[in-house]
Amino acid sequence: MRFFVPGAADIEQAEHLWNATRTFAQDQLAWQVTDRRIFQLNYHHEGKPFVAEVGKPDPRTGETVLVILESNAFLVCTRNRGVVRGEPILVGDEEVRTITEFSR
Repeated sequence: MRFFVPGAADIEQAEHLWNATRTFAQDQLAWQVTDRRIFQLNYHHEGKPFVAEVGKPDPRTGETVLVILESNAFLVCTRNRGVVRGEPILVGDEEVRTITEFSR
């Protein structure tokens, strides 16, 4: 899957939104965020399986996943959880089963 951010008009705007989200997450959490472009996470939380995928509703909040970042934990970002306000949805490394990155 080629890199995109839902709602971005073109790749330049997608890059801008991704970088702004990364900066916001670093400021909110005081964690460094890698430049890894993640498309999908398959993970287990409290014994239940979940899939967070950019462009689709997050299974825990129902909001569209806009960006998934990698830091001390994986950060699933939606409009109200990590993009415009609030902290992202945290997914611990130990919860992750598979990671799918965007193609380069």
